[in-house]
Amino acid sequence: MLRSALLGAAFLGLAAPAFAATFTFETAQPLAKDHYTLEGAVWTCDGTTCTGDLNRKKITVVMCKKIAKKTGEIVSFTSKDFELSAEDLEACKAAISK
Repeated sequence: MLRSALLGAAFLGLAAPAFAATFTFETAQPLAKDHYTLEGAVWTCDGTTCTGDLNRKKITVVMCKKIAKKTGEIVSFTSKDFELSAEDLEACKAAISK
């Protein structure tokens, strides 16, 4: 029984990082708070830059829009392997005025 529990815990420990990625977004203006809980992630912010871990490979324009409505204009949104395009950022920016 102990062996099964240890194997299960080891599997979860190895599998969990495969689903999460660290994302960073930068806003046009400094943020009022140093932490935000948005879209299932806790974002730690310093000035205009926020980082958070998401259980996905890439960010979507829809998610960017939701975050921008709470934080203001987003000028970049990146991860190790992904970056929103200029067109996607413009679409994200348009959501703020709605």
